[in-house]
Parts: sequence; structure tokens; C-alpha cells
Amino acid sequence: MRKHYLIALLTVSTIATAQIGIGTDRPLADLHIAGGALVQGGFTTQNLNTVSSTEEDFKLVTRVTNSTPVGKITILDTDVLNVAPVNTVNYHFTNVNLDNLDDVNLQYDVDKYVVGVANFRHVGDAIQKVPGGDNFSIGHFVVRTFKSGGTWHLQIKNEELDLLATNSLEYYIQLIVYDKKYFRDLPVITTNLGGSNTGTASSIPVFE
Repeated sequence: MRKHYLIALLTVSTIATAQIGIGTDRPLADLHIAGGALVQGGFTTQNLNTVSSTEEDFKLVTRVTNSTPVGKITILDTDVLNVAPVNTVNYHFTNVNLDNLDDVNLQYDVDKYVVGVANFRHVGDAIQKVPGGDNFSIGHFVVRTFKSGGTWHLQIKNEELDLLATNSLEYYIQLIVYDKKYFRDLPVITTNLGGSNTGTASSIPVFE
């Protein structure tokens, strides 16, 4: 008589943890990529709510949208930056001719930086008001940065009136300097208000 035996095999599965290496056979972390990384979809990240004293040397990971193809992953390495993404610089101008700071070359490269004005004040004699019909005029005062010859320039002046030659003043101003690796100029939006003092801008800024 032929006998048939049923042998039951007990299989035991275990979960093992291992480090994964891409481009390296000796990974140093849970996921170690030796080379470039490309992300063309979404990925999950965790917020960095606080930075403790033991975490001060962290690097910021960013996704490049103008790479070929789009989605190259790179890092913001603060150790190799000449400037931070956003910087403030204080200037103090003295011995100004009348009140006319016509054109000061700030020497910031327009291809690398965006420069804005903040916290302007002047100290010294006031610009005299002059009669203008039934009113008095204090002129047309300008404080601005502008591009010229590949660098950013500064102008501070009253376009219509000057101090007396015997008077003097000093200018204090703070500039905000943005690194174009992380910020950029948006295109000019021109809107014709048709003689009205209310309206809506002709287009919406495009953020890509």
C-alpha cells in the first residue's frame, strides 16, 4: 500500500532593516545616493520647526526648476555662500552737495542681486518750503535704487528744491540685498488707469 505524507512547512518571516546605497556599495545612511538626484513629482518632507544647538550645521535641500530635465535636487550650502539669501546693509552718507545724491554706484552686480531700499532718514537742516500760488511746495523727493551699467545704483534727492549752500545734512539708509539664486525680478506690469485714481492691475504676477 502506497502511503502519502503531508509535510507542513513552517515559514518564519522576519523584517530586517538595511541601508540602501545608490551609486555606492557602502551606504552610510538609510538611503545613500552617490551622485545626482532628480525628482519630477512630489515628495514628502518634514518641517523643521526649530533648530537646536546640535542641529546648526544642517543643509537645505532644494529642487531646481530650470535644470535639464527639470527636478534636479541640490543643497543650499551656507558654508560656501559669499552672502546669505537675504542681506541688510546700512549706509551713512555725509558731506552731500546740497541735498543731491544723484548717482551712487553701489557695485552690486544686477545679474546676481536684487537691491531694495528700506529705513531711509536724513539728519540736518530742512529743505526750505517755497511759495507756489496759494500753497507752499516742498518739492519732489526721490529715494530709489536703479540699474545702470550692469550694477545697482542709488539716488536720493529733491528734484525741485535744494538746501541753502550754507546748510548741510546726512543720509542714513538701509538696503535689502537679495541673492538671485533664490529671488528674481518679476516683469513690469503696466496699467493705464484712464484718468481715475482707482482700478485693477492689468495682469496678475506669474510665479513659476
